[in-house]
Amino acid sequence: MIKDVLKIRRRLGPFAAFILGCGLAQSPLADLAPAFTGKVTVDTAFVTSAQQATDIAFTGDGRALVTLKSGEVIVRRADGTLSTIAYPFGGTFDMSSEKGLLGVVADPHVASNQRFYFFVSNGPTNDKHRVYRATLTASNGLLVDATPVLGASVGVGPGLEGPANHDGGGLSIHNNQLYISIGDTGANASPPVNKYGSCLNKGNGKILRVNLDGSVPNDNPLVGFSAVTACDSPTGPWLTAPPDKRIFAWGFRNPWRMWVDPRTGLLWTGDVGESTQEEVSIGAGNQHYGYPFVEGAQIWGNVDGKNCNVGMTPGRACTAPAYSYPRSVGKTVTGGLVLDTPAWTHVLGSPHYIFGDSNANWLRLLPVNAARNGFTSSVPLDFANFGGAPVSIRQGPDGALYVVYFDLGAVYRFTPVTPCPPFCKPPLAPRGLKVFAN
Repeated sequence: MIKDVLKIRRRLGPFAAFILGCGLAQSPLADLAPAFTGKVTVDTAFVTSAQQATDIAFTGDGRALVTLKSGEVIVRRADGTLSTIAYPFGGTFDMSSEKGLLGVVADPHVASNQRFYFFVSNGPTNDKHRVYRATLTASNGLLVDATPVLGASVGVGPGLEGPANHDGGGLSIHNNQLYISIGDTGANASPPVNKYGSCLNKGNGKILRVNLDGSVPNDNPLVGFSAVTACDSPTGPWLTAPPDKRIFAWGFRNPWRMWVDPRTGLLWTGDVGESTQEEVSIGAGNQHYGYPFVEGAQIWGNVDGKNCNVGMTPGRACTAPAYSYPRSVGKTVTGGLVLDTPAWTHVLGSPHYIFGDSNANWLRLLPVNAARNGFTSSVPLDFANFGGAPVSIRQGPDGALYVVYFDLGAVYRFTPVTPCPPFCKPPLAPRGLKVFAN
């Protein structure tokens, strides 16, 4: 994903590059959509001069960390001033193609321990991507645990391969467990031929789930399997091998950004498409999300005789996307989150999922159903387009929306103008939804 941003930016400049490069019509929207003018304020100076920013996370004391693809970490103090931490993670750092320092998430107890988790590309090709734990000091430095939480050296699963692109980099924490989204390494073709998303001995093309120390939860879906459908290379033959027990959900191409709903435990994943469709998936663990057999609404069919539920161990029906759109609308979906605080639902009318496209530059909204497992409409509502690539969408502890713009080198802060009236109440969590699919 980031490789495309950089390539076009170098050729055409930082703003109109995406529109010209992908053949999309110039959008007249260069700010908030008219429906939100006067209802939402935008602080475009929350963080600036953060070249190639990739993600943001928050402390409990008013500071924020912003990761840069180039490996540095920017600390924004409570007074708005910035300081920069030089690359702190060791190894052989690799920022070629879509690799680099791609994600960060705060520990659930960050207010007391100032701990964060970082997704870093700093290993050899067969162990390229690791997750490290680090503590932010009072003097705005990082104390990094040299042993990764996720990596081949931990001994609880194979290395995450990174020969080219489709690297993922999404991080989310729910119920004291860390979720990591990993891309399938590339091998682009249409129809698709890369099998990694469905090879259950490989962490690539998956969403992984581990405990915060890197160990495997005993209720992960493949823990009870001794052998699963596997492969040794992206386009090699189907094989049988022991599973990577860190796998929580599979069948993805490049789940660049995902979020775990704290109310339901369901995954909300933006999976970047191959040549026809971008998709947003909503679902549980222990599900197959379709790739390489399905790409959004495009059904490609069997690959060397197998499909989601045909010849696979374990077999699962292909989980259809909750929403998909053709690549004439956008070419790189950025998964987001549900805005459901009282102040936001006062502005939006109901909980809405906000997501973006870092090739078309827009942010859009979809209304969420009462069960929080789908949408009540397939027609998105324009929210904003600032002419830059949104690559991370986070909500801060203050309830504000924070959007990281890669090519603008900035983080924008969005807040509702009118506080929620006294009669507003937080939405009730739906009952009875399961973390796993049957």
